[in-house]
Amino acid sequence: MQSAAEDLLEIGANNLQLTPGNVPTPEFNKWLQERQVSIRKHHGFHWEALRCKVWSETADCLVDADSVHPPQTNAGIADVWKQQAEQGNYAGILLETMYPGYCLGDGDRLSWAMDIQLELAVDVSHIYIQICQNALDNTVWERLQNYENIGEIHISANHGKSDIHQPITEQSFGLEWLRDHTQDGTPAILECYMHRLTPTERRKQVELLLNVVG
Repeated sequence: MQSAAEDLLEIGANNLQLTPGNVPTPEFNKWLQERQVSIRKHHGFHWEALRCKVWSETADCLVDADSVHPPQTNAGIADVWKQQAEQGNYAGILLETMYPGYCLGDGDRLSWAMDIQLELAVDVSHIYIQICQNALDNTVWERLQNYENIGEIHISANHGKSDIHQPITEQSFGLEWLRDHTQDGTPAILECYMHRLTPTERRKQVELLLNVVG
């Protein structure tokens, strides 16, 4: 964890999203605090494990994270999760817009989420997959762009088939909207796979995002 954080801070990242999957570093939290690094925790991140369980068998959220993925639509808790959401039990939790196969993975489910005023983390690369797979029409996408309860925006690139976290370019889907929507301070989070890039390519990714969000 710490090695990955050091690499990102070195290339100019001004805050970090902590995600599941990295080998824990002892006292990593203390290390971040001493350097006054701003962080946002995502989904199943855990300080002392590769990842942790996010949803209980009764669809209770088990993590203290800034944003989480909703369950898959074929998960046994999907119906209970929907009921919990409609009862307002996820207040204060940013639920990420996903792609087909997940709750919040298509236009009907996004419309439902906005109808009941769920707080959302909008992943524009996931939105692109929905559009490419004819799961989201432009009317719902326009509504989402003007939705008031957006607490984070996630950005990466893909070919519309799967969530492959490619580097962004100036032509990447969602950048224009990102530029407009982050002026109010909404966090913009770059989620491309930096470990697959050279140091120069990594730095260009950070510079591009900072140029977009100002």
